[in-house]
Amino acid sequence: MRIASFNIWNNPTLWHERIGAICEEVKRVAPDMLALQEVKTYIDGETGIDVATYIANQTGYPFCVFHPYPDSPDEGLAVLSKVPLDTNDAIWHYEVEEANYCAMRVTFQVGGHVFGLTNVHLNWRSSDIREAQMKAVHEWIGEEERYEILCGDFNDDPQSENHHYLTEHRWVDVAKYDEGGAQPTLDYTHNPYLQQDSLSKQSSRYDWILLRHAEVNSLLITNVDVFGNAPVSKTNILPSDHYGVLFDLDIP
Repeated sequence: MRIASFNIWNNPTLWHERIGAICEEVKRVAPDMLALQEVKTYIDGETGIDVATYIANQTGYPFCVFHPYPDSPDEGLAVLSKVPLDTNDAIWHYEVEEANYCAMRVTFQVGGHVFGLTNVHLNWRSSDIREAQMKAVHEWIGEEERYEILCGDFNDDPQSENHHYLTEHRWVDVAKYDEGGAQPTLDYTHNPYLQQDSLSKQSSRYDWILLRHAEVNSLLITNVDVFGNAPVSKTNILPSDHYGVLFDLDIP
């Protein structure tokens, strides 16, 4: 099973070219489950379908869930899936602070196992807000012993308090299984959308996928990689200002 996470950048820069590049890259990496951040509510302006549904239609995903933010309804979070989803939900359907409107969640079954996948996009402005958001999301997921996947744009690097908080609560960053070394997902050196800031900012890994399960260390993770880091063939542009992350999991 391949799991992927991708911030597709809700920005007008080369939008019509980029949406084609996004679809082309999604088809190339072909994840079974794909978490998307910065998903526009409408493919064009204020009309048409949401961008997640458009991508699903263009790339052949039979299951798609999109949750627009109630406090910013022009954007939201989405999950595309090749397997049926048992449930889907968003954290803002519960009694949480508005600042914690940052996560959606689905559950599904593969190989006789129940999985939960939580997709987050944390605040980029404030580390204090991010830390409060992460604690709220962790509590929302709960402690039930199913296979849990937590992924998205955390707007933090692996030396942050949020990463330490998660690892202290039994979450395992799949980047530790990357034999080639964990790669940045915000690349100020090579990504042309970010190069104007290359003198003031350093490349970093802001997009993570983490696992939690009592037997997580016995799971066979066969591949960890980034994608969206090279121009796609038809448009010769990068899909986003972020690179996506993925991993392959052999399910016992």
